[in-house]
Amino acid sequence: MQINITARDFGGTEFLAQPHRLHLGAQKAEGVDWLEFALPRQWAGCIVTLHIRHADGTLAEPLELDEAGRVRVGRSFTGWASGEWMLAAANGEGYTAYTRPGQYDVHDILPTEGGGEELTPSVYEQFIARVVASANAAAEAAKRAASGEENAKQSASEAAASAQQTAASATLAAGYAEQAEAAAERAASYAPSEGAVLSVNGRSGAVRLNALDVWATPRPVLPQAGQLVRVVKVDAATGALTTDTVSADRLSGLGSEEKALLLKLLDAAHAPA
Repeated sequence: MQINITARDFGGTEFLAQPHRLHLGAQKAEGVDWLEFALPRQWAGCIVTLHIRHADGTLAEPLELDEAGRVRVGRSFTGWASGEWMLAAANGEGYTAYTRPGQYDVHDILPTEGGGEELTPSVYEQFIARVVASANAAAEAAKRAASGEENAKQSASEAAASAQQTAASATLAAGYAEQAEAAAERAASYAPSEGAVLSVNGRSGAVRLNALDVWATPRPVLPQAGQLVRVVKVDAATGALTTDTVSADRLSGLGSEEKALLLKLLDAAHAPA
């Protein structure tokens, strides 16, 4: 296929291709056709390369034109259904020029390799991207699962500790209950079996106390006002006391100050309210 590259000045030099749209035969064809470019004189001594961008945006490796300005059509073109192409010229001394981008297309063919369609690079890249995304999602799910397992272990440990504390509290409460029951039994054993007036631990009966039970001194046989109660005898077997009365003057072993204080207390006890 012969393609002419001409220079035109539209306020700036442009290089146009004629024809600019190329029909390059069958998809996947390779080594069948040549592209022959008639280059402008301005590009004499330049290295000219063919650049191809496919319809999905991917770029093919640049193809360098030979000395005759030719390049063989390969799968850089026919691997995709359509795309764009452009020539670039550079002499290595600061000169660089480009043609306006042109279009190309190829026609479809029937499946020829095992009934399966060959994956284009773009489809392959999408497949790899999906595989990587799935792998990343699986890794993230594994991390979340591991974190959940760790949290479950922590919760189980805390629950076990709480259960131990509850068991210890129950044991302590049972001990207190046993002590309270024993105290109740002891109190019940002291309650009289007959008589009614008071209730001791839920059991009816009268409570009888003597002077010793309340730490009181028995009344003397002949009490006399203004005198002191004196313990005369103590029964070693029963603890019963025998008392009489005595005046403060007859007390021995007390100094004058102690007697004076004792008399003052007695006067205060008999004073009218």
